[in-house]
Amino acid sequence: MYNGYFGLKEKPFTIAPNPRYLFMSERHKEALAHMLYGMKGEGGVMVLTGEVGTGKTTICRSMLEQVPENTSIAYIINPKLTSLELLASICDELHISYPTPHSIKDLTDLLNANLLNSHAKGLHTVVIIDEAQNLDTTVLEQLRLLTNLETNDKKLLQIMLLGQPELAEMLQRKELRQLAQRITARYHLTPLDKHEVSAYLNHRLSVAGCENQKLFSPALVRQLFAYTNGVPRLINLIADRALLGAYASECKHVTKKILKQANLEVCGTSSHKNESNLQWYYVAALLLVAIGGIGYFSDQPMDKTPVLASSIKTKPVTITLSPPIQEEAAPAPVEATEPSPAQPIEDVIIPFDYTQDLAFKAVFATWNIAYEPSRDGSACDFAKEHQLQCLRQRDNLAQMRSLNRPAVLTVSNENGEKAFAAITTLKGTTAIIQAGTSAYEIPLSQLMLQSHNDFTILWRAPDGYTGPVRPGHQGKLVQLLAKQCTAAQNQQWIGAPRTKYDEGLKEQVKSFQRSQGLNPDGVAGPITWIHINSQVQTNMPTLQIRRHATVANHVEQTL
Repeated sequence: MYNGYFGLKEKPFTIAPNPRYLFMSERHKEALAHMLYGMKGEGGVMVLTGEVGTGKTTICRSMLEQVPENTSIAYIINPKLTSLELLASICDELHISYPTPHSIKDLTDLLNANLLNSHAKGLHTVVIIDEAQNLDTTVLEQLRLLTNLETNDKKLLQIMLLGQPELAEMLQRKELRQLAQRITARYHLTPLDKHEVSAYLNHRLSVAGCENQKLFSPALVRQLFAYTNGVPRLINLIADRALLGAYASECKHVTKKILKQANLEVCGTSSHKNESNLQWYYVAALLLVAIGGIGYFSDQPMDKTPVLASSIKTKPVTITLSPPIQEEAAPAPVEATEPSPAQPIEDVIIPFDYTQDLAFKAVFATWNIAYEPSRDGSACDFAKEHQLQCLRQRDNLAQMRSLNRPAVLTVSNENGEKAFAAITTLKGTTAIIQAGTSAYEIPLSQLMLQSHNDFTILWRAPDGYTGPVRPGHQGKLVQLLAKQCTAAQNQQWIGAPRTKYDEGLKEQVKSFQRSQGLNPDGVAGPITWIHINSQVQTNMPTLQIRRHATVANHVEQTL
């Protein structure tokens, strides 16, 4: 309706998962890289979670456009199935004929035979299940049994589960622990941050053919982020309504009033003020179309040429461990916003460190702290002297990226020798490794192969922290938790300070944990505090490059 008025070839803000419109934030790039890497994996289960509307399905559609030629895909979009129906759906997707009637054993035998035949031909088979949080527990157990289909040296089936944060909660259940142990990669997709919303809007307008990138002023972009918390689907709905409102009122750009009313319409609430309702805009727009009141519609046919999303490509690199490097003076502090230039990743020998403490030199440097193992002793003991703590995680690179702190990763070379890598920056599909005074760039796909899924980070605990804060506790730590958790969710605290960890605070903490893809147990342990700090503080190093850093949302650690 408004396309011609704004010079658009098509509507830029729809909720259809069109890969052409996929905006690749750092998180979306890494999520796509993980899924593409899984396509080339050796079986097992991959899990991609995210809140409603964050772009999981769009990423999946983009991935399907980049599927390697030797890959067969079974894409299940309706997970409300029994175990028998799921097996039948997989067989249908893989074009496997089966008798009627049939049993689970019949379908499993046919599937196994097909997978063995595909393996002999050098083919890789992947089952993708969207909206997997709707799977029944018995069906998830059946999926686990499918991962047992294997040869002596390879799993025959790769399973990818896409779902809302409830999926992560399901996989925490005791009865699903065997399936959880088969998960080889997890990734939680979070919404856009406030600095990415403007780029997101401009990207979609550009793909739709709009040359006017001033339809939404910076002030309106900030307001749109406040309305949506960066969820792409909500951004699309509100932006679409706002453009229709601007068209109907013959404005060349969206105004504050129009955006506010668009938000009210999308959220399903009514305004008590004397403001025009967008429904009247719709009526006016239809009337204008009927009588030809505004002659801004283009007669040019819509361009239907598909434009594939950019592929994520990594260059292969052979990494050989050098002998232990000599200890040198601590490197100059590294600003989190300006990582040191990295050497090319081709034909580079990276001198990984043979002791964890030596690798920690570069991590301490990101905190602007000079550390020398021979002088200062154990890295984790030294950290306590600077109000920092070590947190070791036996998990993969996706979890390391989620915590978003420079880390020391346990790795091995091609001979299986154990070593340590200081990861100071993640850039899309590559990582910056600091070794001595030099920085090296390495593809994440290569790092995954060498990682032991064991890393340690430094984090700053709140004053007085001795252990997880949980329901029943009271005091200043509880008050700080309530204040920071409220700020992290872009809310304002109203009323007297909360000093007791009651049911209300527990539900608030659980809500925050869900939004971050964490286990929503209502207990504020190290990982929950780290995620809170990432939302409300900017005076600490991060793995991702910070843009437009501001301390406007900083919440003081002390009360």
